[in-house]
Amino acid sequence: MSKMSDRERGFEAKYSFDLEQNFRVEAHLYKLLAMWAGREMGMNDAECAQYAHKIIGDVVAAPRENGVVVAILADFARHNIDMTISQLTTRLEELRPQARAEVL
Repeated sequence: MSKMSDRERGFEAKYSFDLEQNFRVEAHLYKLLAMWAGREMGMNDAECAQYAHKIIGDVVAAPRENGVVVAILADFARHNIDMTISQLTTRLEELRPQARAEVL
């Protein structure tokens, strides 16, 4: 019986660890995307960092599906930059391996 409990605890610990790692990768991915978007909107490095912090804060405060993409897409529209949700999600997926490598 204790072997099963040890095994269950091991699986739970691994699951918890994996969830935390995935969260960290996603957060870094959103930061990279926001930094890229800031540069596309003509911001300097300091403004890009501030923009990324704002975007991530807004999404954490009010989570919704594709929140980062929707927020950035709205900002592109405000800056009269032609960008589709498809182009933005493609860029997000291009940045995913970089985010994973930098976090892990």
